Amino acid sequence: MQLKCNFKERFFKNPLGDLTGGLMAAIVALPLCLAFGVASGLGAASGLYGAIALGVLAALFGGTAGQCSGPTGPMTVVAAALVSTNPNRPELVFASVIAAGAIQIAMGYAKAGQLIGYMPYPVISGFMTGIGAIIISIEIAPLFGLPSSGNVLSALQSITYVPSHANLHAVLIGTLSIAIIYLLPLISRRIPASLVALAMATWISLAFKMDLPRIGEIPSTLPVPGFPSINITDLHLVLQNGLTLAVLGSIDSLLTSLVLDKVNKGRHNSDQELIGQGIGNMAAGMISGLPGAGATMRSMVNVKSGGTTALSGAIHGLILLAVLLCMTKIAALIPLSSLAAILFSVGLSIMDWRILRGLRTTPRSDTFVMCVVLVLTIFVDLIVAVLAGVALASVLFVRQLADSKFSSITNLDTLEELKDTADHVPEDVRRHTYSYVLNGPLFFGQAKNLTDAIDHLSNAKYVILRFSNVPLIDQTGAFALESAIEKWEAGGTKVLFVGLQPRIIKTLEDTGAQINMDNSFEQFEKAIEAIAHFEAKSPYTSDGESNFQL
Repeated sequence: MQLKCNFKERFFKNPLGDLTGGLMAAIVALPLCLAFGVASGLGAASGLYGAIALGVLAALFGGTAGQCSGPTGPMTVVAAALVSTNPNRPELVFASVIAAGAIQIAMGYAKAGQLIGYMPYPVISGFMTGIGAIIISIEIAPLFGLPSSGNVLSALQSITYVPSHANLHAVLIGTLSIAIIYLLPLISRRIPASLVALAMATWISLAFKMDLPRIGEIPSTLPVPGFPSINITDLHLVLQNGLTLAVLGSIDSLLTSLVLDKVNKGRHNSDQELIGQGIGNMAAGMISGLPGAGATMRSMVNVKSGGTTALSGAIHGLILLAVLLCMTKIAALIPLSSLAAILFSVGLSIMDWRILRGLRTTPRSDTFVMCVVLVLTIFVDLIVAVLAGVALASVLFVRQLADSKFSSITNLDTLEELKDTADHVPEDVRRHTYSYVLNGPLFFGQAKNLTDAIDHLSNAKYVILRFSNVPLIDQTGAFALESAIEKWEAGGTKVLFVGLQPRIIKTLEDTGAQINMDNSFEQFEKAIEAIAHFEAKSPYTSDGESNFQL
């Protein structure tokens, strides 16, 4: 009986909203998966195959409500590199995708999904900005009607040939597409700009009989699933590339899951999400599809359009299947320069502009880590960039701890003293007032603990954050604190601060964390007096008991 209830809750709690959300997500996904397929060198059909396999299976077996999966920028960058280094051997790429899916499933069962909570933010920032830069660089030539380059170096080298060999018709269509993508949202954000750009570009290029590169023929059926035929000597390449795709796809997916948690006010199952992504990628590789992950843009469109369960993600994949079966002749006429324009905008959106704009005020150690990861991502290897970034962030943080003097002698509050301090506050208010004592640095390793505390304190009216024992805070901790306060305040909880040191306040300001510190006090007793003052102005009625008491 419980299984049936869980099944209904997971898939059929909101069928109408899921249908609307899935439809809108598919509309956004269609031009992107075609563009990613072309950019990878495997063809538009491969992008569509991957979007269908991941869209349906990752949603059905994953652990994030409302997540829509398919080809993404980071996964496409790796696939394009594999195609470039293994020309005329697509079977190696698809075997690597299958291996990646199997590794993701193993990671899910090994409970590795929870590790994303310990990823330093500068590493994520540098990584995503590097991915955006790679996409932009390799799409410059297609935007001018020229063949795409498989890597950044060759793309940069070919820039000098672009002006003299550009296709004028392709330039006009690409420019028109970019204009639509960025101007249409100024009129209405409900209209999918990328799809309108694709439709307008195709119609105009046909109406004026423009001579420019197009997608070309796309099969109108799914390939028969099967395992690619490879030699035993290629097995090490398959496993190596599969590991890269698995780690990258897991990071990409779980970052999207964290974003959806913030929007949905919920909690995803990281390990189950990895299993779902692994099943989807294995299926994608078996039907010659592009590897993929949870996609932030289409997932957000899905949720904001009403999709709330796993059914919405599956519907998005099924709609793309219907497009494959019925509309491939139309898709074959799409200009490649219009797809390049869409990917150009995707590359810009992936880059972490929030951090780039604040580089002058961001702590130097965080800036250094971000820049190292950015350079390694663009010019060396994605996984090397992530591993090096995590190691570097850890070393710099340990050094920061070692160089700081934190010891101090203070009088400790006992439980009896706390009762005396809060004795004049009404009992029903005390039941819903929580003292959160933070001990030690609030850094990327502690950010997950702060996130977990949100659920435990979800019924609080007041939360007193005691920073007296917090010697420093890093960028990840600052953003985790910002997110926690946003969720508490959204639920009607008032947050008070005690013992914020000047260095903590300066770091919060330098990182750009949007935190209102009006209710900040030097002593715990002053915070209690403030709560009594608030209650004198706004009477409070208790509606239940609490296990946590002041």
